[in-house]
Parts: sequence; structure tokens; C-alpha cells
Amino acid sequence: MQKIPSSTVQRLVLCYSLAQRALARGEMYLRSQDLAVLLQVDETQIRKDMAIVGIGGVQKRGYPIHRMIQRLEELFAVRVEKLAALVGVGNLGQALLNYPGFAKYGMRIVCAFDKDPSKVGKEISGVSVYPVEALEEVIPQFGVQMAILAIPPHSAQEVTDTLVALGIRGIWNFSSALLQVPKHVAVRNECLESGLLLLLHKMWGENHVPLSKE
Repeated sequence: MQKIPSSTVQRLVLCYSLAQRALARGEMYLRSQDLAVLLQVDETQIRKDMAIVGIGGVQKRGYPIHRMIQRLEELFAVRVEKLAALVGVGNLGQALLNYPGFAKYGMRIVCAFDKDPSKVGKEISGVSVYPVEALEEVIPQFGVQMAILAIPPHSAQEVTDTLVALGIRGIWNFSSALLQVPKHVAVRNECLESGLLLLLHKMWGENHVPLSKE
């Protein structure tokens, strides 16, 4: 299969969510024009996206929802178990450990790490917390494939270097650090501060920013 453009992948993620909701409502098909309206793109773009991943439509009905979900779950490896390690057990880290929704995407956090001695040795939602210094010892024992970073940015790169050396293939980064990794390691940044700034920009826009008098 040809390499899928990142913009297409982003739309397909939304299509997967829409298909799941439609299925829950008892619907059997999703029309390209309806998807186009919801995603705010041209209908032709939806057809191109579906064609790239081999999802065909039925004339006058649309795309079969069961087929959409099946194909997109294959694309996103939803049914493949993915073992994850969490680094950082602060408020955000604990919220991630307590979140039950990861299981339906095949991800399971099996170990957690923190530098705070008061947290080390505890269990949160059945996951044991180890000292950060034990990364090299513990990660191989669990066969972890991906890591979640919920730590301050100043320590994120050092931890990332250790994780990469241990064979981690993907990092879900909740810190504001811009991580440097080899090409074979996938990184997804979820910086809350950056997300807030983008939201504020959309709410008020550039026209509300005073121009410098310099």
C-alpha cells in the first residue's frame, strides 16, 4: 500500500470515531457527503481518503459502517495488544493510569515510573510504580513497546534517550519538550499548554493582538 499522507490519517481517525457512533445508533452506512460536512472538507476528498485504504462504497447508500470500522481498525492496529510504560505519576500521570478507555484500542499500561520516593512501591489501578532509575531493569521484563511521558520538559530528553536505547518504538509525549529521536521511533506530542494556546488563538484571533510600536 502507498504511504498515507498525514492529513488523510487525521481525517480517517475522525471517520473511525464517527463510524463507531453511527454503529451505536444502529446505522448501517455513512455517506461521503455527510462525512464531508462533519469534517469540513470537500466530498471528493473523503472519497480519495477511503480509496487510499481500500474502503469502497455502495451506490446510493454510502460506505458500509462495519467494513469501515474493520478496515480502520486494521490500519490503526486497534486489535493488536500494545504494552506501555508510563513515566511520571503526577496528577496527569495518575489520570492516565485511571483512564479505562485505552483498552478498547489495544493499549495496556503495565508499569509506571516516578522519581518521588513517596510514590515508588505503590500500585495505581493495578499498575506498580518503580523508581525512574529502574527503567533499564524493568522495561525489558515487561516487553514494553511504547512509553507515555508525563514529566517536566527538562528531564524528557534524557528519559527518551534511555527508552530508545531499550527498544521503545513509540513515545506519547505529554511534556512540552521537543524530543529528538531516531527515524524509526514514532513520537506523538500532546502538550497541554500548546493546545491551550491554539484554542485561545482560534477564540480571539490575530486581529485582537496589538501590534508592536517599535
